[in-house]
Amino acid sequence: MNRSVNFNAWLAYAAVAIFWGTTFFAIRVGVETFPPFLMAGFRHSIGGILICLYFYLKGYKLPPKKDLKVFAINGLLMLAFGNGLVTWAEQYVNSGLAALICSLTPIWIIAVNSVSGQKEKLNYIIGLGILLCLFGQFLLFKDNIKDFADPNYAIGIISILIANIAWAVGTVYSKNHRSDTNPLFGAGLQMVCGGIILDLVGTARGEWSNLHPSSEAVWALVYLILFGSIIAYGAYMYVLKLLPATIISTYAYINTVVAVFLGWLWLDEPLNMLVWTAVVLTIAGVYLVNKSYSK
Repeated sequence: MNRSVNFNAWLAYAAVAIFWGTTFFAIRVGVETFPPFLMAGFRHSIGGILICLYFYLKGYKLPPKKDLKVFAINGLLMLAFGNGLVTWAEQYVNSGLAALICSLTPIWIIAVNSVSGQKEKLNYIIGLGILLCLFGQFLLFKDNIKDFADPNYAIGIISILIANIAWAVGTVYSKNHRSDTNPLFGAGLQMVCGGIILDLVGTARGEWSNLHPSSEAVWALVYLILFGSIIAYGAYMYVLKLLPATIISTYAYINTVVAVFLGWLWLDEPLNMLVWTAVVLTIAGVYLVNKSYSK
């Protein structure tokens, strides 16, 4: 990898790490008055259409069928399941907690890599990292056990975990099915596929009758389209071609800190020593697992 490509790869990584950290906050603001699946669907379908229109005007043609299949599967896994479930869950789970659960994504990617046939060697460092993650999550939930009595809260937590797994599967699948299509064009096609699925889900759930978003929710959607989808997701697809999936997944460390801070600053979400301890333990655990795996 030459120096300019290396710089571009890490610049794209930085965009993913920072902008996706802010999207948890934007989603939380949006779902206050915007139906969740339609919001996620509009975000990706509009973003995808804008990207595809740009490439159409530049004279690009549709990729071959084998690439379209990959983009459709990724749109289903990473956007319809991955992002759609997180968006729905943030109606009931605060943005910082959602980001902290999503910080476990690198571990799920390692697990999916293992299941998909790559040889993994478990060692005491990986074991220690997993224990730190579990303890960090335990600290976060131990004072909120009563919240699980609310089925929406419990299902929200489970939905985020399922979203993490779907995202990990999509990341590994994308890494193992490379395409010669421009990565931003490919990201746009994935967004269109994922967005259409989410729009259909929202329609089936009758969300159009509740479509009365506030001005804040509309601006949150605009932000998500431009920065969360077009810039950050396009950057993610670009960097997947250049860096190992396990290294890329470390963006989740930065996402968590950004999301927890913004949730505290603007949404009055809790930010105390217990929360920071859980954040540090979880990030340290993921770091140990990822570092040991990458050797």
